[in-house]
Amino acid sequence: MDSFNNIFDIAIVFGGIAILYYAVQMKVNDVIKPGIIIPPDVNDKRMKDREGFKNYAFPRHSVQGILLVILGVVGIFLDLIGRSDIHILTYVVALVVLLLGNMLIEKGKRRFY
Repeated sequence: MDSFNNIFDIAIVFGGIAILYYAVQMKVNDVIKPGIIIPPDVNDKRMKDREGFKNYAFPRHSVQGILLVILGVVGIFLDLIGRSDIHILTYVVALVVLLLGNMLIEKGKRRFY
């Protein structure tokens, strides 16, 4: 077991939990977190279509957060059973989930602010 890999896996899990938490906060409590859900320079109170934005962003952020949590847990499990050859694939998939997810989310979000 390599603790260095576990640090990255735990960071992936915590990142996924944070994204999921702020997505739920956006939907349930109407709190849109600057820097996580929207860019820091965007004023969430002056959005063109706040409800449309929440309906657009919530499922995408939720799926991204859930996938990251799952990938982090799978990485920890693979590290525990000693499969570092497959473990590297979880990092690649996590990176793809982050990059593609953010590209898809940002592409559509621009029309709301």
